Amino acid sequence: MFQRNYKVKGEDVNDFMVMQNSAYLKYASIVMETFLFVNGFTKLKMNNLKVGLQKNNDQIIQQKQLLFTQLFVTKLELKSLGVCEQKMSIAVHFFNEKGELCTTVYREIYWFDYTSWKVITPPKTITKYFIEKQKLGKVS
Repeated sequence: MFQRNYKVKGEDVNDFMVMQNSAYLKYASIVMETFLFVNGFTKLKMNNLKVGLQKNNDQIIQQKQLLFTQLFVTKLELKSLGVCEQKMSIAVHFFNEKGELCTTVYREIYWFDYTSWKVITPPKTITKYFIEKQKLGKVS
């Protein structure tokens, strides 16, 4: 799995110092963007390819709460490629510093072409990283 370490910040929590759903969604997006960046797909390169991501159907399954200043780890996992390979399902798992699963964000990702604004099959140069990692059983 592709993972990154973070710390719960003040803007991530509510009045009770508990991490909010919007923060989980924010970190899920950040870890996805970081995965693409690490594999050579910067925002500039994506713009040159005229390809973008559209997120859909976010589901948050919470088991434990993350609190203000607590360290946590996000792990990105590819769940599946859609039937027509235009849609990908990912899961971003949030673990506390003890390694306990706190929350999982499930998300569908669609690729779209900036010029036509239509959903497309992503370029093979991008999907190969996801497919290779899925065959190995992990995204890292």
